[in-house]
Amino acid sequence: MPIRMVATPLPGVGLLALMLIVHVGIADAQVKCWVPRHNEGPVTDKRWARHLKAMSAAETILKQSQEFLNSPVPVRLRTTMATNRNKPNDSRLIVQAYPEQTSLGIEIWQGACGISPDADRVAGSIGKISIFFNHLSKDMFMGQDEIPELTGMISGYPEYNGWVVISKNGRLPWIPQTLSDQLDRVGAVRERALADWRNARALRKAPDQTMIDRTAALRRKTDPAGADQYVENMRRLTADLQAGQAKDAARGAQLTKLLNDYHAYRASFTAQQLAMPAVWADTDGSVRKAMEAQIDELQTLSVDEQERVGEIREHSRSLEREAMASDNEAVALRLRTQAMDLLQDADQVSKDHRERAVLEEEALRGAYELTNLKPGLAEHALTYKMDPTFPSLSQPGKIQVIVLSTVTLAEEDILQRPEQAARKAWLDRVKESIDYAALAALLD
Repeated sequence: MPIRMVATPLPGVGLLALMLIVHVGIADAQVKCWVPRHNEGPVTDKRWARHLKAMSAAETILKQSQEFLNSPVPVRLRTTMATNRNKPNDSRLIVQAYPEQTSLGIEIWQGACGISPDADRVAGSIGKISIFFNHLSKDMFMGQDEIPELTGMISGYPEYNGWVVISKNGRLPWIPQTLSDQLDRVGAVRERALADWRNARALRKAPDQTMIDRTAALRRKTDPAGADQYVENMRRLTADLQAGQAKDAARGAQLTKLLNDYHAYRASFTAQQLAMPAVWADTDGSVRKAMEAQIDELQTLSVDEQERVGEIREHSRSLEREAMASDNEAVALRLRTQAMDLLQDADQVSKDHRERAVLEEEALRGAYELTNLKPGLAEHALTYKMDPTFPSLSQPGKIQVIVLSTVTLAEEDILQRPEQAARKAWLDRVKESIDYAALAALLD
């Protein structure tokens, strides 16, 4: 529990004066109090000596920021140093700011200059500064897009997705994906689609007639009507499966062709071309527009199909009119049934057309997806991947790249509250005030 200070009058000191002294002392401690450092991993192991030295120097640089101490509310600050438990390849310095209590009234401060062990569990921090040494991941810079977003420049250093990147000669920790990388993806998707289709088709087997007869004979002893219904259901299932064999064959041929097209297209490039950055050939979207126009045409019924559908529907309407004019109920019922059957025939014409169009559309999109992938220059790269050689894992302990970010925490709880804007503005000022040249001097 936090220490509670009780003002007791002393000889010669008024109560009001004592309360003022206590208040000033608390305010000074709240703003400038640094909680004892927290370590994660073998931080003090001599193998991590270089990383510990760099983190300690970075901590000193942060503490020199006057903006860091000028928080919107009184806070206690805690530094956490974390290292890779296996090899001295990377480390992380994290400083978090904790107010006296959370927005829900949960007290965080403890003792003269401490915080609750549950502070992070209750999302107690209002802001965090992270400085990573050689510790990088794709999600930090690219997320799912695989294209690093340049979000600003700070003191001459680029900021990507909120992370300031500091390295020798401005080297970035990602490289373009190659044509081979991109084609591998296309091939994997097409191989999986064909395999999934084959597995699904293997499960669609017509019921065994001998088994149907045996089951029906057993059920007929106790439930003749149920047995007849079972036989009819199996007959319809068998008919549906047999009717779908032609569609299955067309679908299988389509997926096989897409995969064969991929193999042929990949084989058309040399090893050198496959190792070049992948670029997108349809830079202005004109090829896509032409493809979409073709697809629109495919989805429209042909003139012959439209005439056929029109004739069928007109015949159906004439039968309906005859049914309405007939005084014979049986004849009227027969005519209406015929009219309904004709409408189903018309719908089947449209359905068959759509199924054919879907296959042709898939072929067009497959060709577009594949043939617009080309080898090109790095400045026109389509997507990127993390550079497996930077930072180099063969040089343990060497600080090769430093990245820094600031972020307000518990945003899901306070996003709509006025204090959120003040906290973000504070961290933005902190980010601008950091001595990045001093951080860069920590690079080996």
